[in-house]
Amino acid sequence: MPAHDLAAGEAPAIDPAPPPVRTPPTTGAGGRGAPRAAKPTAFVSTVPARPAQRRFALAVVLVSALGLVVAIPIARTPWPRIPAFIPAYESALAISDLISAFLLYGQFAELRRPALLALASGYLFCAMMAVPHALTFPGVFSATGLLGAGTQTTGWLYVFWHGGFALATIAYGVLGRRDNDARAGAGGRRPLGAIAATVAVVAACAILLTLAATRGESYLPVLIQGTDFSLLIKKGISPTLLALCVVSLLVLVPRRKPTVLDLWVMVVLCAWLCDVALSAVVASARFDLGWYVGRVYGLLAANFVLIVLLLETNGLHGRLAAANAALAEHAHSLGVRVRDRTEELAQSNSALRREIAERQETERQLVHAQKMEAIGNLTGGMAHDFNNLLGVVIGNLDLLRETAKHDPAIDELAQEALDAALKGADLTKRLLAFARRQPLQPRLIEINSHVSGISKLLGRVLGEQISMRYFFADDVWPVMADPAQLEASLTNLATNARDAMPNGGSLTIRTENRVLDEDYAAQHAELRPGDYAMIEVSDTGSGIPAETLSRIFEPFYTTKPQGKGTGLGLSMVFGFMKQSGGHINVYSELGKGTTFRLYLPRALDAGAAAAARVPAAPPRGGSETVLVVEDNPGLRRAAVQQLRNLGYRVLEADTGHAALAVMAQEPVALMFSDVVMPGGVDGFTLSETVRERWPAVKIVLTSGFADAAFGGSGAVTVLTKPYRRDELARALRDALDS
Repeated sequence: MPAHDLAAGEAPAIDPAPPPVRTPPTTGAGGRGAPRAAKPTAFVSTVPARPAQRRFALAVVLVSALGLVVAIPIARTPWPRIPAFIPAYESALAISDLISAFLLYGQFAELRRPALLALASGYLFCAMMAVPHALTFPGVFSATGLLGAGTQTTGWLYVFWHGGFALATIAYGVLGRRDNDARAGAGGRRPLGAIAATVAVVAACAILLTLAATRGESYLPVLIQGTDFSLLIKKGISPTLLALCVVSLLVLVPRRKPTVLDLWVMVVLCAWLCDVALSAVVASARFDLGWYVGRVYGLLAANFVLIVLLLETNGLHGRLAAANAALAEHAHSLGVRVRDRTEELAQSNSALRREIAERQETERQLVHAQKMEAIGNLTGGMAHDFNNLLGVVIGNLDLLRETAKHDPAIDELAQEALDAALKGADLTKRLLAFARRQPLQPRLIEINSHVSGISKLLGRVLGEQISMRYFFADDVWPVMADPAQLEASLTNLATNARDAMPNGGSLTIRTENRVLDEDYAAQHAELRPGDYAMIEVSDTGSGIPAETLSRIFEPFYTTKPQGKGTGLGLSMVFGFMKQSGGHINVYSELGKGTTFRLYLPRALDAGAAAAARVPAAPPRGGSETVLVVEDNPGLRRAAVQQLRNLGYRVLEADTGHAALAVMAQEPVALMFSDVVMPGGVDGFTLSETVRERWPAVKIVLTSGFADAAFGGSGAVTVLTKPYRRDELARALRDALDS
């Protein structure tokens, strides 16, 4: 038997070069699943044979030829029959061929080269044909052989066996020329499917040929007479087998750079020629010396080449071990550098993630601040216009009450209407508080004393079902804030807490000093780091859902049932805190409660307390000349009438230009002007012009906004709309007497 297991998938004759880099699969126009580029991996089927390997293979061929020459003269010498020879010989060949086929299929699965598929199929075919050949051989398992064997069965199985392998090697040589393209051919997309298909085809061929040699023996020509098989030569069968082997060699020899596998396949074919020559040409009968020597020669040649492959593999392992040691040292050095670089990248990535998170949080705060600012501008503008309307209503109601003070029925109706108008005015104040445009009257506040002072009021707001607890820290910093607005803010928070605890609960108010650092301030728009006095209001109510928490400070937004709230309480608190330079924070959990924290900036000069309030004197009028400048006819008419009732001589104008024209004609003691007016001259511009031309004229301005919203100076008195008659009288009298 030839040594056709020499092409096993071991890597015996490989130069100790560094492992080549595998190229990634190429998809090309075929997209996913298209044929992959062959990989320059170190297999015996891809590594070119070195000159030393070629010389060694040539020496093996020469030794094989010399053995053939020596065996020819004694080939026909009769030899005793050895019963165990055929089973041992066929078993060794079947196992060797199966191993070779398995390894070659493995290389095909990796490289996708059709030539390897053809050669692996040839080895598998030899392994399969060795089995029926042994079972049908006469005298091995039965006198005439198993499987219904006849006298010609083993002869034809031998022919099919050797001819099939020769055809497989021819296919290997032809297909190998196409593999220079390094692209997969048959089975390139699904190598396992191609392998399964070829195994099925080879098995079918082996079964069919076995049936032809057994069941169809009578239809085949006679090759053996007794133990004489000289008819193999006479009928041209043996010469045909030899010719197929020669053709296989002629296909492989012209290659300029044969691989290690090509080289040893050629050696196998040379051994195959010697086997066929001794077994089927020179020898003429079974059990001749040539018949034995041919089979022993093929088996020894196969083992010899396997030993060579193992030696080459061992040498390769040594070279690879040295290369691996060098690579290990290099890998260690590279690993250290990679680890250091990875740590640097991890730190950079961590910093980048923090920066992204901070930027996203800043953007979220900016969007929220812009949203709240837009809502504030809208509500502030609405409140200004509404204040003008309320100014007309309240002014005329004051006049009506003054006119009908002797008629109780009319006075009662006027008072009810006035109360409703004043509630509307309070509503606009809340809108202005959210828009941070309400006029504040800040003064120095001792937090603990102030909160303690309104505890009774808060108790009445909460009712008997809700218990209150106070925790006052020592030495809480004083703050500059409007006490009335702070009281209103705490009352609003207490009211919301009461509504969140319909079945009772507890409300806790805590005061502390807090220092807000730069990191915390950076997370909240318009907040400056520094010292703050904190008032914490906590309840044990139902809590606020997360999707609602971001909207609770929007005006008119409420989760209470219709008629239970205006939606302006928390927006007023938000505006007051922002206008006071403070900060409000809320934390809530469903079913556990809500905590609001109010932060007011510490008063830097605690000794510079605002002057104590002097009780307001009863309003009084005068006889001076007052110019009323107001573009709203209704509001102007009410103001003129109120001032005339107070005894003043009143002139009126609807624009700034008209006011200047009036003052150019008549002397005026005081100008009472609206701030926002048409015609390109507003109240502040008008007041500056009047001061330049008539420095002795006193000035009082009025607006639905606070003076700070317009950039007015503190030297000009600004009366906030809507105003009562008494407030108007007091403001003008104070300005005239100053």
